[in-house]
Amino acid sequence: MPSDPILSSIDEAAAAADCGRCSIAIDYLHKLPLDRINGNDRVLDIALQILAEGDFEDRWQIAKIVPKLGEIAIQPLLDLVNDPNIDAEDRWFGARILGEFDRPQVIAALVDIIKNNEEPELTAIAVGALTKIGTSAIAALTATLATPDLPAAQRQIAITILTQIRHSQTIEPLIHLLDDPDPQLRTLIVEALGSFHDPRIPPLLITKLTDTAANVRKAAATALSLRSDLAIALDLSRHLRPLLFDLNLAVCEATILGLARLPDPKVVVLLTEVLVSDRTPTALKSPVILALGWIGNQTAIDSLIAALPDIPLDLAPEIIVALGKTELEREYASQRLVDYWESAAVASTHSAIVDREIAAALGNLGNIASVPTLVKLSADLDDRVRLHAITALAKLSPTPIS
Repeated sequence: MPSDPILSSIDEAAAAADCGRCSIAIDYLHKLPLDRINGNDRVLDIALQILAEGDFEDRWQIAKIVPKLGEIAIQPLLDLVNDPNIDAEDRWFGARILGEFDRPQVIAALVDIIKNNEEPELTAIAVGALTKIGTSAIAALTATLATPDLPAAQRQIAITILTQIRHSQTIEPLIHLLDDPDPQLRTLIVEALGSFHDPRIPPLLITKLTDTAANVRKAAATALSLRSDLAIALDLSRHLRPLLFDLNLAVCEATILGLARLPDPKVVVLLTEVLVSDRTPTALKSPVILALGWIGNQTAIDSLIAALPDIPLDLAPEIIVALGKTELEREYASQRLVDYWESAAVASTHSAIVDREIAAALGNLGNIASVPTLVKLSADLDDRVRLHAITALAKLSPTPIS
């Protein structure tokens, strides 16, 4: 009776492993069909032998096969992970593989690694494994956080895992943790909650706009700015306005860019107020210009044009570049730029840098009505202004301009 080729391959794998030729053993195991690996005690023994004796690459490769063994692999892996006398790298691989098994005993073992404050590499892989398991780990993590006198480090790890499991089942426990004394954790919680469209969350995020920690305020502003569907109903621009004048510039910038996402006509008024204020640091005027350019409606364009005469010279090109990229009102933006250039010509307040950017912007906006202005710019005394104007004309004119 002919021999079973599958059993022969397993025999060859076992022989190779016994001789220390782990990579060859792994090659044999990789070729086995899944239905002959699952529940196979001999394959399990070979895999555990390679985990114990192979080098890092061998262990990495066998770790891809062990989950295919199914339930029979769980207990040996738990024994491996729970034995403090075993080499740390062996336990690390065991914990990593356990992340493929969504089982209560696995979750409990991984949580215990965190609670017992094991060595950092093992704890890190347990965190990754629990995050991969996902929703099934939520109850265990929540129970862990309810443990009296849980050390701060373990509490931080458990909360971090909850924030990484982006599932609606985490909303309730995260809401209860929103006032955690650690500002770093509050930031993570705000960011995580901000990814859910749950009616309980926006009012809670609004309260975090006045948090004592700048990173929390910034995270709350960013999260709320993503809820454009609630902009009018919750009057988000009103709640966000104070953060435009926050003492932390990163909070101000996040709020500026966030407001630009909201479909509220009051946003342009608020951003213009920041742009023209003498108290606004120059570093913040750039994101305001960018935000108004993103909005790109006629009111925003008018605000940018109106700011040009009084804006610091180094910011004027930024305004023109922003206008040149607008998509919503291209014709209107080009006409306002032409009007501005003509008025500057009358007042003899031209700047070569500004003229170059105006020429480039008019070319990008594609309005044929701006050709006469570009023709004038193509005769400018500045070589670079002429080059930008000629390039723009080439985009707009059906025939070359001589």
